[in-house]
Amino acid sequence: GCTLPGHLMTKQDRFYQPQATGTSPGSQWPATPDISVVMPCLNEQDSVAAAVREAFQGIRDAELTGEVVVVDNGSSDMSVDHATLAGARVVIEPLRGYGNACRRGLRESRGQVVVPRFVQALSDDGFGLVLGNRLHSGMEDKAMPWLHRYVGNPGLTAVLNVLYSTSVSDAHCGLRAIGRPALAQLDLQASGMEFASEFLIEAATHDVEFAEIPIRYRRRLGGEPKLRTFRDGWRHLRLLVGRRLSTRTATESAQQDEKITPIHEPANELA
Repeated sequence: GCTLPGHLMTKQDRFYQPQATGTSPGSQWPATPDISVVMPCLNEQDSVAAAVREAFQGIRDAELTGEVVVVDNGSSDMSVDHATLAGARVVIEPLRGYGNACRRGLRESRGQVVVPRFVQALSDDGFGLVLGNRLHSGMEDKAMPWLHRYVGNPGLTAVLNVLYSTSVSDAHCGLRAIGRPALAQLDLQASGMEFASEFLIEAATHDVEFAEIPIRYRRRLGGEPKLRTFRDGWRHLRLLVGRRLSTRTATESAQQDEKITPIHEPANELA
């Protein structure tokens, strides 16, 4: 599921606070909302309702209209009922995988900005994509496994930064905001957890400017983590390196084609 921000930061150092009417839980969703909050969900009955309510509160605090889209990815518990009762628009995605759920949610969303709180950075400051940063504003004890916090996340983030000339601090934070124009440029195809890396690769490839905002990262309220350390870490790494190599090969091939001077046979003269 999504980790939602617990507090607002100041505007210094690229940290932003929105300007401060939103759709209330249980009310009719606006046809063209300002904001869409997309939440992938798989067996999160203990936390999804709280996350939906907090998202609606953020929309109201920003004095904007919005919707919360919960994409259920095959829950066997009461997640769908809890999300619906909290006011979310629930969409069912039968193809398992974090990426499949996120891409379905992005397709179903109707807002001009996907995910709130980072609105000012997108609208007023010209950034196309805003990322949450869980590492620089306090993290609850045991919110993230030691191996993920100190090895996996920084290692994969470093690979992203080196290969794609980005300067991201927390490449795997699921709380992100993107404007509709920037989203339209991205060709997103990943089906699993590597979707998080593909999202940033596509943004960097299309010169979408990034900003980061610290968020508070909290422990899960319930349910089982969906991330599998070594399997999903390998999928991220394979995507990061493979996409870079394929792009470089295509570029070199195009450059080689430009160096080849076509040979034109002289036209036959008529006697």
